[in-house]
Amino acid sequence: MPTKRKAKPLDIDIDLRLIKAIAHPHRFQALHILNQREASPSELANEIGTPVGKLAYHVRELEKFDCIELVRTVPRRGATEHFYRAVRSAYFNDKEWVRLPESIRASIVGMQMKATGELVGESMRAGIFERREDRHHSLHTMKVDVQGWSETTTALEETMKKLMEIKATSTERLLESGEDSIPMAVSIIGFETAP
Repeated sequence: MPTKRKAKPLDIDIDLRLIKAIAHPHRFQALHILNQREASPSELANEIGTPVGKLAYHVRELEKFDCIELVRTVPRRGATEHFYRAVRSAYFNDKEWVRLPESIRASIVGMQMKATGELVGESMRAGIFERREDRHHSLHTMKVDVQGWSETTTALEETMKKLMEIKATSTERLLESGEDSIPMAVSIIGFETAP
């Protein structure tokens, strides 16, 4: 009788509750949306493209794992619609990322790439992509050694941390000033290409 291989335990530095919370693609998508704005399960279900009952279950799971919180309720035709917002993001630093199960990494990357394509496409179709003169887009291919690879990925990680700091301080300023926000997307990708 073949022996079962024990699953390699995840490093304790990783937040296991967050991993459980985003283990299903719909929960990851919902958390991503709720990091951008408040939404109800019915709004999330409509945007994600799944039945409300199933999405409501995933919302309860996100709440159970302390990823989202209820912010308000609105009476709707004899029922109450609940609106949530994220209280944490599904962000992993480079050291945490390599310790995640490959299936979760692949799922997250797939959803992020799809979302990136959709956001760029919507912006271009709406004539917004080139509207701001100071917008940025770049694609650079290069050949590097092992040290160059490490230096590049470190620079990308530091850039992501800086962007998260900018987002937090900008959110504080927007709350104080009441100024209209500028919807912005930033996609950072560093990957090995096919030979």
